[in-house]
Amino acid sequence: MVAKVEEFTPEPEPELAPEPEPTPEPEPEPVVVAKVEEFTPEPEPEPEPEPEPEPEPVVVAKVEAPKAEEPAPAKRKQPVTIIVAPTEEASAPIADLGTVYFDFDKSDIKPKFAEALRRNFEWIEEHPEAHIQLEGHCDERGTNEYNLALGERRSRAVYDYLVKTLGANPNQFTLISFGEERPTDFGHTESAWGKNRRVEFTRL
Repeated sequence: MVAKVEEFTPEPEPELAPEPEPTPEPEPEPVVVAKVEEFTPEPEPEPEPEPEPEPEPVVVAKVEAPKAEEPAPAKRKQPVTIIVAPTEEASAPIADLGTVYFDFDKSDIKPKFAEALRRNFEWIEEHPEAHIQLEGHCDERGTNEYNLALGERRSRAVYDYLVKTLGANPNQFTLISFGEERPTDFGHTESAWGKNRRVEFTRL
């Protein structure tokens, strides 16, 4: 017996289904960035100063000032003649009256001449009829104009001491300055200059 061999026809392989196309990824949603504005804080207002309290009015009692006593009438000043130019004639100093000497460029009375001026004052008091000329002198240094003014200041200083300090009668005096015109020593040394810086008492 011969077996019947049937031909085997293989079934065709099933066609593969096409692969599905990849689904596209969704686009990301746009990010909205909020606009941030810079914020500058406004400056805080300065606090207003508290008003100061008004001071209470001060009541001042009206006090009448005491009436001042009427001053005694001042003594009338006597005129003093001041001459600042050399005269033609030179008067001789009064022998009984001491000469007053001064430091360089000074017109103040030195303490060591206080006693001499007191003796001069006593003599003048004993001779009220005498009219005394106070002659201011300088050494040769300095201009003529300056020395005339300096000599006047020296005679004025002696006058003030006699009248204001000692109480002499102002009517008995005349003031004059000879500057450097009448030296008592014609040398050019400190010793000579010291002798020329002086006030002499002469009688008119």
